Parts: sequence; structure tokens; C-alpha cells
Amino acid sequence: MRVTTGVDAGTATLTVENTGPRLSPQLVATLEEPFQRGTGRVRTDQAGVGLGLAIVKSIVQAHDGTLALTPRTAGGLLVTARIPIAR
Repeated sequence: MRVTTGVDAGTATLTVENTGPRLSPQLVATLEEPFQRGTGRVRTDQAGVGLGLAIVKSIVQAHDGTLALTPRTAGGLLVTARIPIAR
């Protein structure tokens, strides 16, 4: 997993990129919805409920930002949150 941050033109950006199985654009489009998962869990000792990206989306929208989910060609996901910097 790789996490990067940056500031450009009045916008703060957080990018999280991971590896994993290839994800179709159709599947990625559903990952912001509550209780959705991309693939089966690697660790079965933690149940989880599939709320992570739904919560991220709500937080980003509450700050007038945008959230973009992009499937990586080699597998995994690229998540980019952009939030305007308060003045």
C-alpha cells in the first residue's frame, strides 16, 4: 500500500493505492455504497461490514471535496480524495 498527500491550487489531496486482484469499473462504481466489498476478505478473523469507503465519501462531501476510485491496471485500487483548503 502507498499513501501520498499534497497541496495544489488550494486543494489538499490524499491518495491511497493498493495492490490486489483486478477490479472491473462496474465493481469499483459500487464500492462507495454502504456494505459493499470488492472481493473476498484476505483475513477471515475480522468480519467488517464494508462501510469504509462510504464513510470516506461522506466526510469528503461534507468538506465540499471529491472522491475518485480508479481500478489499477495491474490490480488493486487507487483512491483519491480532494478537499478545498479553508481560507
